[in-house]
Amino acid sequence: MRQGQVVDLIVKFSGADGSPAVQRWSDLLVCEHLGLESFSQLGVLAATSAIVRACGRTFFEVERFDRHGESGCSPVCTLASINAALIGSAAAPWPRTARRLHARGWLTAEDLARIDLVWSFRRLIGNTDMHEGNLAFRPGLRLAPVYDMLPMLYAPLRGGELPARAFSVEPPLPGEAATWRRAAPAAADYWRNCAEDTRISDDFRRICAENAGRIERFLDSCHASC
Repeated sequence: MRQGQVVDLIVKFSGADGSPAVQRWSDLLVCEHLGLESFSQLGVLAATSAIVRACGRTFFEVERFDRHGESGCSPVCTLASINAALIGSAAAPWPRTARRLHARGWLTAEDLARIDLVWSFRRLIGNTDMHEGNLAFRPGLRLAPVYDMLPMLYAPLRGGELPARAFSVEPPLPGEAATWRRAAPAAADYWRNCAEDTRISDDFRRICAENAGRIERFLDSCHASC
């Protein structure tokens, strides 16, 4: 219940044993919350979320946009299901499948542009979990709010180890350059916000600050060469 209204939530939470893997998952949950907030800067609708900390755990609460009232359910369909039903191709990067939907007149140019923007932003924040189940649509093939927005590049391995993975800024292809230039400043701001958030561990905040610097230096070099 929030402000007198029933709200359905999906809740993710960390462990409570204080291990490096648990701390990393706690960090990533805060990063996911900040990632969703970043989309207001890009003019893309994202799910509403909050962070709650209690009993040694970090809880990430995200409001379900496919529910309303005490028992209402709103229709939502993932790109995976749409691809299987309407395209029938092997899983591909979201923009490629979206372009096939747009070419058939099923997806608007505006939502195609938003998908391109989300795809570029996700790459710039190290989100390696970009399967077709992580993009959804409402009836009329209208893009649903964005969700699952976190740097999974840094997720612990199943055994609990923290892999030493380096984030690198990949230059865009010529056809992606305009969208990339919109996404990159927002991604740099995202990493800066993570680096300054005291709910995140000092070690991971240093990683976030380094990643912000990488994007900023890349942008500076692009400006200098143009």
